[in-house]
Amino acid sequence: MVKMIGRRVAIAVPLLFVVSFLVFALTAVSPTDPARAILGEGATPDSVARLRHQLGLDQPTLQRYGHWLAQLFHGDLGQSWYGNVPVTTKIAQGLPVTAALVLASLVVTAAFAVPLGLYAGMRPGGRVDRVAGAAAGFLLAMPEFWVALLLVLILSQKLHLLPGTGTTVITADVWRDSQFLAIPVIAISLPQICALYRQTRASAATVARQDYVRTARAGGIGEGELLRTRVAKNALVPSVTLLGLQLGRMIGIAAVVESVYGMQGIGSMAVQAALSSDLPTVLGIVLVTAGVVMAANLLADVACHYLAPKARKA
Repeated sequence: MVKMIGRRVAIAVPLLFVVSFLVFALTAVSPTDPARAILGEGATPDSVARLRHQLGLDQPTLQRYGHWLAQLFHGDLGQSWYGNVPVTTKIAQGLPVTAALVLASLVVTAAFAVPLGLYAGMRPGGRVDRVAGAAAGFLLAMPEFWVALLLVLILSQKLHLLPGTGTTVITADVWRDSQFLAIPVIAISLPQICALYRQTRASAATVARQDYVRTARAGGIGEGELLRTRVAKNALVPSVTLLGLQLGRMIGIAAVVESVYGMQGIGSMAVQAALSSDLPTVLGIVLVTAGVVMAANLLADVACHYLAPKARKA
């Protein structure tokens, strides 16, 4: 276990630097001049040149990246080019909203997809399997932004069940936060539930066809006990792996959902920073997000390690 975690961390650390350098390099070749974007089109060439010098944009890309790394090693992600606010402060302000949104979506996804997938996989071709499979195919074909807007139209505008906007800050009032997070969480969770359901259903159906399961069934063991003792543990290994990967996708979808619902999380913050060429903020958010995704995949690997004893030898 310790060796496996050590190998994953040894791969993750240099990968974080590769990701940050790629983002840095892409912004360096961008046709947009950040200094002119900050000052506006009416700025004089002299004022643009002065700001470029202040921001270090007149330095070679590798030199700028090295300076950014030196700051990073001291725990400093730099200053935002808009408002001169520390990037760590901006991320700290938006992270609770995105974390609540993504974690709630992850829990909802697992809570619905896993039991339904296991049930349908144990009864392939049954009514639940047919209905859930058709619904999953339909929902996966729908664009995510369209689902987000449709949920607002139905649940907020027509039925008046939930607020049509998301929360801008997480408070101690759980009921209030739950109401504002409900529609955004549904928008993120629906396609992920469908994907995880399909994976879990396929895995459960495959395991249920194994000889040892057939033998146990012939011996009179009930379907419920069969699922708990012989099917679920092995069938959930691919599902746990997929759930770890889905976290990264949920963070990406959160950027769209936060923009649609007016939420002030790091997703919408990243979109605004990219559109305004705020490189320090973009780099900080990318680095934090990449670290979270890698940590989630590591946790998924650890969970699979315990679910499948054979994985301990891998």
